[in-house]
Amino acid sequence: MNDKKERLKEILERLNNDEDIAGVKEEARKLIDEISAKDLSEAEQALINEGLEETKLRHLCAAHLEVMADELDELQRDLEYSHPLAVLIREHDEILDTLNRLEIAVNKIDKLDEYDPNNKIFEELKDVGEILLETEKHHEREEEALFPEVDEKGITGPTRIMRMEHDDLWPYKEEIAELSNDVSEMDFEEFKRQIKELSEHLILTLRDHIYKENNILYPTAKDVVDEDKWEGIKKLSDEIGYCSFTTLEEKGEK
Repeated sequence: MNDKKERLKEILERLNNDEDIAGVKEEARKLIDEISAKDLSEAEQALINEGLEETKLRHLCAAHLEVMADELDELQRDLEYSHPLAVLIREHDEILDTLNRLEIAVNKIDKLDEYDPNNKIFEELKDVGEILLETEKHHEREEEALFPEVDEKGITGPTRIMRMEHDDLWPYKEEIAELSNDVSEMDFEEFKRQIKELSEHLILTLRDHIYKENNILYPTAKDVVDEDKWEGIKKLSDEIGYCSFTTLEEKGEK
């Protein structure tokens, strides 16, 4: 592991220096292909412990995801339907669908010349805005039920990055929801400018965030969290609560 950690460190430094990005990423892919999500997270954690800024670890994510695309399917097959990770993954699917709806709605609105209260696209935007606010329950369960158990194993880097991104994402969700309710009172061109700018950032950032959790954090959690801890994680998750779109049982009950 020490050898792999040193190779990871070298790759990070080269990525941060913009040295032959394509070539360095190919080296990163080959290295990541040799180690598990758990090993990678432990190596990243060791670099953090040595003083590496957590944000610099994001450089590895693209290369990591390219070689671990099949791991999510394998993870889902290994989990019971009601397992906390399985629930979180399904919620991610719903959130990604909501982002697709947001993208379509904003593109349609951008082509309009004026606000029309009878145009159903504005109701669609309101619905999407409400769902985006609901996703905070998803993040809350991650931060309060799942992440502490991963941290307990000494792997705090990935969870700190995800917490940081949760904090970054919230204002965008809130502003999009507020805009969807204020459109009738705003200059329409200004509304279009703001909703497009906010949505483009949220869609790009949240999609990337979800892929990192699905392909890096969740497989790591499955590997490192003791089996007897998952019942407690589920109990705490139940106490925190779920989103309206969360499915907890295979027959579709919520």
